Amino acid sequence: MPYFFPLELFFILASHAKLELEQYFKLKKMTTDLSKQWRQDLLRLKEKIKQKALDRNEALTIAHKLKSVFENKYTKPNCDILNAHIQLCDNQEQTKSVLKEYQSDNIRLNTTTFNLLISFSEDMTTAQSYFNELFNLNLYPNSYTFNGIISKCATIQQGKDVLKSMNKYNVKPNTQTFNTLISLTRTESERRDILMTMEKHQVHENLVTYNTLISLSINYTDALRYYNELKTREIQPTINTLVTLLKKTRKAEEVNEVARILKDENIHPNNSWDRQLRAKNIIRKY
Repeated sequence: MPYFFPLELFFILASHAKLELEQYFKLKKMTTDLSKQWRQDLLRLKEKIKQKALDRNEALTIAHKLKSVFENKYTKPNCDILNAHIQLCDNQEQTKSVLKEYQSDNIRLNTTTFNLLISFSEDMTTAQSYFNELFNLNLYPNSYTFNGIISKCATIQQGKDVLKSMNKYNVKPNTQTFNTLISLTRTESERRDILMTMEKHQVHENLVTYNTLISLSINYTDALRYYNELKTREIQPTINTLVTLLKKTRKAEEVNEVARILKDENIHPNNSWDRQLRAKNIIRKY
């Protein structure tokens, strides 16, 4: 004799299944919202560090408490949360401490995680170990990965070797790559060589490029030439640019020239400018 499933029971079970499904999606949305809030709270801490409203140790202490608060709400941390937490660090020791704190959460790290860890590495050996670990996890580097590696190089030749290796991984250098390379240079010829390589790769200079070039110039004449190049490329200087240029002056007429540039550019002086100007005035006086 055939068995007929009671229609009323079918609707009851379907109704229960619908309720359970609705509760599942409601819980999932709530968890997602809490994860976003957790990350935003960490990013706000980073902003407070920039504003000097908190130091990094204070921010890390608060971040540690936040982890407990959100985990008590049954929110599991993800890689974005971990990365936001790492950004609060100031050194390699702190990043290792944060990684240990999240170790039991079994978070799958991503390339951004390793970019951060490399940037906080204290030496090339540590940076290289993170670079190797990235590949062990079947992740791929990007330009920021290599920029971090270049920043750990001791010489410009090491940096250029890293630049060449980028082609092997199909990663193209960006402006930051070349700015980092410029910071490794010791001579004017090395700087000119990097600028030519930059042009060859069709990568354009930015304000940081010229601020770095001015800062590394051995005399005012070279620094002023870079400033004029900046203007030719229609890059807008800032007060930091002019403070850096002022530091290169040695004569009264050079100080006066930079002061005229400040006025012509309609740039407002800051405390750093005032301090440098007072120091230059002392030199002029004696």
